[in-house]
Amino acid sequence: MNKIILLILIFCSVSIFSQDKNQQENFIDVAESKCLDKKEISNAQMLECSIKAGQSWDKELNKYYNLLAAKLPKDAFEILKASQKEWIIYRDKEFKFITKFYFEVKEGTMWYNIAENKKKEIVKNRALELQMYFENLEY
Repeated sequence: MNKIILLILIFCSVSIFSQDKNQQENFIDVAESKCLDKKEISNAQMLECSIKAGQSWDKELNKYYNLLAAKLPKDAFEILKASQKEWIIYRDKEFKFITKFYFEVKEGTMWYNIAENKKKEIVKNRALELQMYFENLEY
């Protein structure tokens, strides 16, 4: 009987966790999925979807950076500002390598989509980090 109750609790926990994950899907990811979800889509159209999503993530990153700038104590913001400058250096160098690798080393237009997606993910991850810092200020 205890095993059955335990199994039911585990099942409910997994079910609730997966619902939370779906509810937390970001509006940018949803928009990109809709963009990519066309019946017949060319490589150029896929590339455009990734580029637009990357631009949206960059706006989101800047939004949370500015929100943190307004809320953090000055000394903490100065550290974030220095960190952000270093992250931008990393991003630019990584973008340069991604472009070189996928546009010159690899051959074929499908690699352009992979390159833009990798760039988008770098910006997305930083945007989500900044968002998490901002949201943690409220707790």
